[in-house]
Amino acid sequence: MNLFGKKASVPQKEDSNIRRSYLSKELVTSPADGVDTVADVLPWMVKKYGNKVACYNRRILKIVEEKKTVPKKGGAEGETEEKLWKFFTMSEPQPHTYNELNESVRRTASGMRHLGLGRDGWRDEDGKERVGVYAETSMNWQIMSHSLARMGHPLTTAYTTLGPEGLQHSLHEPSVRLVFTNASLLGTLLKVIDECPTLIWVVYDREEDADQSIVDKISEKLSQRRAGEGENAINGRILGMQELQDLGKENMVGDSIWKQERPKRDDLFCIMYTSGSTGAPKGVLLTHHNIICSLAGTKKLLQPEFRPDDVFLAFLPLAHILELLVEMTFYFTGVPVAYGTVKTLTQESVRNCDGDMVAYKPSIIVGVPAVYELIRKGIVKKIHESPAVVQSVFNLAYHLKKTVPMTGAVLDKVVFAKAKAATGGRVRLMMNGGAALSRTTQEFLNTTLATALQGYGATETCGMCCVLTPGFFQYSTVGCIVPSLEVKLHDYPEAGYLSSNNPPQGEIWLRGGSVTRGYYKRPDVTKESFTDDGWFRTGDIGQWEANGTLAIVDRIKNLVKLRSGEYLALEKLESSYGSCDVAQNTMVYADSDADRPIAIVVPHEGNLRNHLKAAGINVEGDLEQLAKDKQVKEYLLKELRSTGQKAGLKGPEILQDIIVSGELWTPEGGQLTAANKIQRKVIVKQFEKEIKETYGKS
Repeated sequence: MNLFGKKASVPQKEDSNIRRSYLSKELVTSPADGVDTVADVLPWMVKKYGNKVACYNRRILKIVEEKKTVPKKGGAEGETEEKLWKFFTMSEPQPHTYNELNESVRRTASGMRHLGLGRDGWRDEDGKERVGVYAETSMNWQIMSHSLARMGHPLTTAYTTLGPEGLQHSLHEPSVRLVFTNASLLGTLLKVIDECPTLIWVVYDREEDADQSIVDKISEKLSQRRAGEGENAINGRILGMQELQDLGKENMVGDSIWKQERPKRDDLFCIMYTSGSTGAPKGVLLTHHNIICSLAGTKKLLQPEFRPDDVFLAFLPLAHILELLVEMTFYFTGVPVAYGTVKTLTQESVRNCDGDMVAYKPSIIVGVPAVYELIRKGIVKKIHESPAVVQSVFNLAYHLKKTVPMTGAVLDKVVFAKAKAATGGRVRLMMNGGAALSRTTQEFLNTTLATALQGYGATETCGMCCVLTPGFFQYSTVGCIVPSLEVKLHDYPEAGYLSSNNPPQGEIWLRGGSVTRGYYKRPDVTKESFTDDGWFRTGDIGQWEANGTLAIVDRIKNLVKLRSGEYLALEKLESSYGSCDVAQNTMVYADSDADRPIAIVVPHEGNLRNHLKAAGINVEGDLEQLAKDKQVKEYLLKELRSTGQKAGLKGPEILQDIIVSGELWTPEGGQLTAANKIQRKVIVKQFEKEIKETYGKS
């Protein structure tokens, strides 16, 4: 699309500080005629696409266990131990048409109604029973979602990485009546059932993986619970997804009944829990109208970029609004969705079969910075392990393609072919969301693999707020406003961010049909986050670029005022330092009475060992032992400072010192949220003593 001279955003006449998309004067509210609720989405798609392939999935055929000898954690130098590793043998991709999806939804919805959902006399404050979805991203997740939309029942989300406490909160607070989960998660569910008294039914898929003893224990507990009263009372139960669909097939509900149950635009579709990077997860109330407006805006902005042979690889959690909205957009525009998992994406994580990227050969990937950093650092690791001549050719080709773009086609075939083959060989668009991707990583992906685009969104706005499209491509921007929202930058004078600056800056405020009405059972937070005239205060600092795209500066909560009076934008620094090849995770910290920041760093073990070897530094031991070595710390600090300077950081933004962590950060360990965002408070508390020592306060 030729957009020469176009501006991505248009100031409004009544208030020039308010901007809308160049694509539409009015905010869009529907992706197609007759599509007003999520219940309308699948029937519309079936009518348009019918027997066209809607999605692909793969089944686990076999789990392969391998023993590996590794350095013993906390052991003496040279001491090892054996650990058991699990790998998967997967089936070939299995296609499913829109008609087949619709039939599965009909059976699933009818099965849940036959169980008693919606007819047992029990209702929440919205007049509908709620269903929890605590499952990995899959076709069945979407089938359950569309089944509930057809029935008019709201769903609530729970990340699969939640421990018992987090799961109990996400099931108990919204009074969930039925939960859909995976067989592998039944053990965690069993631990919280006694504290979730409203739960009557459990439905699980991947039945072949179920531990029958756990199923029996859950069955015993649920059988003692009853829904409804008198003759209409129904016992609780647990059953597999296939059994539920068989029930539905035998007791199919007619379309006339579903028309009576049809939700209204302002009915609740979902309570989506945030990943909780700044405290306890908050339940965001998303109506059918919110979702449909967001779908309309994303479709209008992105559909021109899609091609007839596109395939989208889905592996992010559907409990994250980004994945839910993106998948809905691809389904609605006829782009097949191929379901993978983080555990089976690459060749290294499977046995006797191809990983998801090679098996599906996707053309579009949507990920978060943690995924793309791993991809980049994995490529860098392989290059560093190659002969010197290969390294030289790669580096020369990399710089040549960046400076002389017309050489790209030849270099892609000759030099970058292996890197492209690792992702299936067809990837042409890589979209990033969830947090900012560093410019270094974006440039690397753009040069070696495919066009790397940024996005920006929030659960409170149903996902997409801005997307960088190829027509407006430039680095360090999150792109064009989706045409379902309007944006204004509100002055934040404490740090000098003003809409009157050149370029205009300020806190990003959003308004439109896709903005939530608030948080579940949190009127205090709702009042803080929304204005009386409908603006959502994001807490993010933004800046308008010359071409009308939006750039993110940082979050207000992560702005720290140094002793000198200058403000540091911590997320900006983490994005820059996080692209360092020898760092796996990086959290930047600064005291208000400090002159410069410090960082807590988890090394990228493979790249670090290659770098140390090349530098002639001989250090043995596991990651924990590497973290304690003085030479390793000095080398890491030198590399991080160099990375920061190359990214344009100066003066007070350059690290004073670092703390090296020998423990990998994970959602299970508490250092990351389920969406792989840094849990700043948790990490600061974990390293409180080391932080004080580093700043000389101990």
